[in-house]
Amino acid sequence: MNEISDRLLSELVESVKEVVRKEQSERLRDIYLIGDIDKDIARGVIERLRELANTSRKPITLYINSAGGNVTDGLALHDAIGLVVQQGIEVSIVVQGMAYSMGSVVLQAASPGRRFSLPHSWIMIHEPAKWAGWQSTTAAAQHLDRLKQMQSQIYRILALRSGKPLRQIIRDTKRTDFYLDAVRAKDYGLIDDVLGLIDSTVATAGASEASTPQSEAAETRLDVVRH
Repeated sequence: MNEISDRLLSELVESVKEVVRKEQSERLRDIYLIGDIDKDIARGVIERLRELANTSRKPITLYINSAGGNVTDGLALHDAIGLVVQQGIEVSIVVQGMAYSMGSVVLQAASPGRRFSLPHSWIMIHEPAKWAGWQSTTAAAQHLDRLKQMQSQIYRILALRSGKPLRQIIRDTKRTDFYLDAVRAKDYGLIDDVLGLIDSTVATAGASEASTPQSEAAETRLDVVRH
C-alpha cells in the first residue's frame, strides 16, 4: 500500500512539475543572443527557438546584442528563425545595444514588420568578405568561389528586407563599415520601428548625419564607436 502511495505521489509531483514547466514556457518566450556569434551561441539559440516553437504557436521575441561572428553560424541562425516564421509563428527581433556584421543579418530573419531597435542601439553592415574571418587577401583568394557565393547570399538578404537596390547595398558597404543609429536604420530599411521614446538629440543626430557626405559620416560614426 505504501509503495502504491509513493508511486502515486511521485506521479503527482511530476505532473505538477510538467504543468509548471509549461506555464513558465508560455510566460517566458524570450531568447537572448548576447556576444559573438559562434557555434555554441548559435546552437543554444536554435535549440531554445525550436523548443518554444514546439511548445506553443505563441509569438517569440529574440533580443540581440552582438558585434557579429562566424558567417555560417550566423546564416544557420537566420535560416532557423526563418523556418519558424514560415511555420506561422511570429518572431520579433529587438536590437538592444548593437547588431553588427552577422548580427545585422540575423536581424533580417524576423517576421514581416517585427524588426525592432531600442533608441540608442546601433546597426552596422559591411562587405561580406570581412565576415568570413579571413585576415589576408591570399586567404580570401583561396576561397574565392565560396566568398562570392556568401557575398551574394548576404547582399540579397539585406536588399530583400531593406527594400534597397542590390547595387546600393554593395556601394554602401564597399570597403567600409556602414554604421546606422536606430533612426537611420529605420529610414534605411534594416529595422521596422524604434521601440521606446526617442529624445530630440537622437532624432536630430540621425537627421543631420543623413545629410552628411558618406565619407564624413563614416568618420563621425567611427568616432562615436571609439568612445
